[in-house]
Amino acid sequence: MTRVLVLNTGSSSVKWTVLAADKTVLDGGSEPWAAEDSAARAGQLRAALARAPTFDAAGHRVVHGGTRFREAVVIDESVREELAGLSDLDPEHMHASLAGIDAVSAAFPTVPQVAAFDTAFHATLPEAAAGYGLPFEWTERWGLRRFGFHGLSVAYAVERTSELLGARPSRLIVCHLGGGCSITAVESGRSLDTTMGFSPLEGLMMATRSGSIDPGVLLYLQQHCAVGIDELRETLTLRSGLRGVSGISGDLREVLEAADNGSSRAQLAYERFVLSIRRGLGAMAGVLGGVDAVVFTGGIGENSARVRRDATSALRFAGLELAKDVNASSNDDRDIAAPGSRVHVLVVRAREDLAILKDVLRVRGLANERVEAPS
Repeated sequence: MTRVLVLNTGSSSVKWTVLAADKTVLDGGSEPWAAEDSAARAGQLRAALARAPTFDAAGHRVVHGGTRFREAVVIDESVREELAGLSDLDPEHMHASLAGIDAVSAAFPTVPQVAAFDTAFHATLPEAAAGYGLPFEWTERWGLRRFGFHGLSVAYAVERTSELLGARPSRLIVCHLGGGCSITAVESGRSLDTTMGFSPLEGLMMATRSGSIDPGVLLYLQQHCAVGIDELRETLTLRSGLRGVSGISGDLREVLEAADNGSSRAQLAYERFVLSIRRGLGAMAGVLGGVDAVVFTGGIGENSARVRRDATSALRFAGLELAKDVNASSNDDRDIAAPGSRVHVLVVRAREDLAILKDVLRVRGLANERVEAPS
């Protein structure tokens, strides 16, 4: 029986799962990074790998594939080098991915490894959606484009939605709402547009990321407020979003608790967050020319009935109606739309590990040699 280790090394945590080819979960774990320095993270990864049962191949979630990687690929020395070259596009996530790849290489040098990319699902973006309104020579010279992210989560959500509804919706909107947030317009299974762009900073307001802001604000801060590049990067990535507006936390649960206890800033943070989702939903419905189904996935999308209720009210004009009781109590993958609603609304548990497993099995096949976990 083929067994695949799926390693998801994010900016704030490391998650691992060992799966059989039939999707059975054999073991797994999740923990926050204990430290930020590379040596400590390498040690943490070694300890995680030591707990894993036997596996025959490893699949890695790699956030950024740039223009080079449009589908999953077997990792060799040249691919590892190319991935390192993409770190400038998203250092926070890419350094973590490389740490995971290197940890598996060190512990299991003969194990085949596969990189599965969050950007790959969005390789189908039409040129009109993929580009910016910048001088064309800039786009050509520096490869400036909208890559899109959360593609592994979206790909699984599309597949799971088809299973739940018995057919693939022609016009589907997938809302991945977690620490990072994005909304994707999916037409007949292909990414048509998405809110994240060149980096995971664009689009919706998020836990600690700003989302889209007027670039004139950044120019003003640099020119007139003596805010440097490093401070801008840290602020836009770690000190904005729910955390920055509320002054309390990037955790929506804590923000809502504070809002319910009378914090005006927490209430404002929630309202801005939901408004950004409503804007995204409206934009993607416009791009698709309508909507047949909306999917909520990710930590917030799966667990916050309040967000689902407040966000989907933007699409009532399209005939979307939630089943209030079902929305409030939904714990499983299911359609939470009211009977008679012209738009399906689904909650789908994020299973990026299954999307990565699928990529590994497709790229490597089923004939890998079993490798024993370290004792």
